[in-house]
Amino acid sequence: MTSTFSVAKKIIRGKQRQAVHEALRVPRTGKQILELAREQAPRMTYQDLRHILRSFQDQGVAVCLNPENQTGRLYVLASERDQHALSLPEIELQAKLRRAKARMSVLAEIGRDHTFEPKPLTASQIRKNLVPTHPLGLNHVLAAIKYLEQHLLVEVVDYTAKRNLKIFDLTALGRDVLAKAQADKQDKFL
Repeated sequence: MTSTFSVAKKIIRGKQRQAVHEALRVPRTGKQILELAREQAPRMTYQDLRHILRSFQDQGVAVCLNPENQTGRLYVLASERDQHALSLPEIELQAKLRRAKARMSVLAEIGRDHTFEPKPLTASQIRKNLVPTHPLGLNHVLAAIKYLEQHLLVEVVDYTAKRNLKIFDLTALGRDVLAKAQADKQDKFL
């Protein structure tokens, strides 16, 4: 008879398995898990990750939160699943946002503190603020804002007086999603 400790020790034996186990503490996509795991195991490939995730799922160590999706699957440790309980729409939204850097950067820019900036937060101002770190065209910013508006993450709060341009701000859901994304990012660097 084997103890659960020896089984758990066997499951996460090896540098790559330990790195994947650590990365699975919060819901993450395969790409995010691979990026984190490569910090501890630099030679890890995507094929290695798929094999480890499959074995973790077979042994009940990890679960996929959205298995019906072909892309953007979120994985988490089975023991941490209840702590990060999300509804299915929230899981889908998190997965889509984590895959789209432009959407996440626009969401983060809108959520940034703009109290000391004299110009209103219009689409063109968002683009100007993002150019040094994320060189996006105005069409990409507009498409990201449209997506964020459709998913109720940002809203129009006012219009400019001169040209009647929309001024954007986060909704309550947008603040929650951004807070979770930033918490995951902080956890990544710990």
